[in-house]
Amino acid sequence: MESKITDAHRALVRRAFAEPGEFATSPLYQALSRTVAADDALLELAAAGRPGQYPTFLFFGAVQQVLLTGAGDDPLAAYYPSLLPDGVAARPAEEAGPALVAFCARHADALRAVIGSRLVQTNQVQRSLGLRFALAAIADEIGDRPVHLIEVGASAGLNLRFDRYGYRLGGRRFGEPDSPVQLVAELHGDGELPDLDALPALASVRGVDLNPVDVLDPDDRQWLRALVWPEHHDQRILLTAALDLVAGDPPPIVRGDAIDVLPGLAAGLPDGEPRVVFHSATRMHVPAERRAAFDGAIASLGETGPLWWLSVEDVPDPDPRTDRSRGGAGLQLRGPDGEARVLAVVEGHLRWVETLPGV
Repeated sequence: MESKITDAHRALVRRAFAEPGEFATSPLYQALSRTVAADDALLELAAAGRPGQYPTFLFFGAVQQVLLTGAGDDPLAAYYPSLLPDGVAARPAEEAGPALVAFCARHADALRAVIGSRLVQTNQVQRSLGLRFALAAIADEIGDRPVHLIEVGASAGLNLRFDRYGYRLGGRRFGEPDSPVQLVAELHGDGELPDLDALPALASVRGVDLNPVDVLDPDDRQWLRALVWPEHHDQRILLTAALDLVAGDPPPIVRGDAIDVLPGLAAGLPDGEPRVVFHSATRMHVPAERRAAFDGAIASLGETGPLWWLSVEDVPDPDPRTDRSRGGAGLQLRGPDGEARVLAVVEGHLRWVETLPGV
């Protein structure tokens, strides 16, 4: 059968699986990535997603989705900690490759349907800590004016309900102590920790997403579960608790491409009122040739009022730390004056926060 992807596209997808640095905390996905990188049929399957979708996340999400929705008795399931009863150990990850190849051959049509129709929309609830930290860090700049909060790439909107969760950071507790969602992170660094309970008031919240996830829809909830890596039991528990909490009061989410939607949202905000836009692990899924337009659409939110632009996307540039051995991503801010700075360095899933002197 003639290939449906170009050699250049296949090479890009192969590189993504051959160098899967994102899976540092998933031994299974590290091992299976090597299998995909070496198999042209699997690469063809993994490349069938929409433009801009990161192939590793989408492919492994689709595999787990099919396992969760009818193929749970497949031999591949024995390698997935997420699919096994409590107390049953998964088979060694490094031996899972042949089972993946056989699974994909048996379920190619189902996998292709998921990969071709779904988007990578992980709602990593822990990232709500990044939003809360940033809002606390800029609270004095905003003053006593309520802010309009917009999340780009909101998925199910779980981060937009950040104010209904509890937090523990560096031995201190913040937020709602009785919330069923409790987020815990390590604290590093020599900078001052802002008071995460001293936040600006919210005038409104809304999300923007290409294909919003409905917290009340069982299939959508299952897809979010499928995007959680097999070893991340804590994240599955948090996700379920947050979905249940947010289902009682889902935030409004506008369907559409942020490039098209945000200028209209900007025009609808009251003139002069402050607004905060937040996105995390979203820009990476925007096709490279559209990223300038994506950035411009976000900047348009500042045309009718002061804009604070917060993001967790990439390594800090420049990295303000002298010791960079911990790695991490920048919790970045661009304020109304147009100046960009790093508020903190964080683990990509916000398992730790490193404060910075002078921030």
